[in-house]
Formats: sequence, structure tokens, C-alpha cells
Amino acid sequence: MRSSTVIVVKDKVGSNPNYRNSADVLFASVPAYTEEVVLDFSGVEFISRGFADELHKARIRFQDERNLPVVLEQLNEEVQHMLSAVARTQNGSTPLRVDIPVIRVNSVDELDRMLLGC
Repeated sequence: MRSSTVIVVKDKVGSNPNYRNSADVLFASVPAYTEEVVLDFSGVEFISRGFADELHKARIRFQDERNLPVVLEQLNEEVQHMLSAVARTQNGSTPLRVDIPVIRVNSVDELDRMLLGC
């Protein structure tokens, strides 16, 4: 079984993260022994475009430096939309990389809600 570090985003940066530097806060305390980082967005209602942009860059930088997967969980539709919009607009300022977002669901009901937008 993988040793995962779960970071509850709301506990670290609040339910409406607006600042770019908040993204770096999420990765600052990841222990060396972990094999996977899970960012749990439960309770996060909104993220600013600046936070989303910096999170995208920080996630790629962290994955490259530590060679660890970073999984996003419990994203609401608005947060998913903002992260997707930012990922589409990256202009090559970061190294070319295929970054496929991974969204983990914990039940069939959760999958239905995500796919049906309920």
C-alpha cells in the first residue's frame, strides 16, 4: 500500500484561496518518506485564477523535483473549471509536460454526482 500524505486544502489556506503564495504553502510540509501527495479540496468553495495558476506550476515543479504523484480529490465543479482553464492557458513558461489531471472518487455515488453535475 502506498504511503500517502493527505493535505486538506481548506485547513491550510481556507475555503477561498486567493493568493498565489498559498499554493506553495500546500507543498511546504510534505514529509520525505511519502510516496504520494493527495490534495483534498473538501470544503473549498472557490479558488482564484492566480491561486489556480500557481497551484498548477507548483504541482508540476513538486512532481519534477520529488518524482511523486500529486492527486486532487473532492473538487467541486467551480474549482475543476478554474484548474482546467488555467491548465489550457499555460504558454510554455513551464517545461513541456503532459499533465493529465487525476481526480479520485471514493464511491459510485460520488462518481455519479461528478459526471452528472448534481
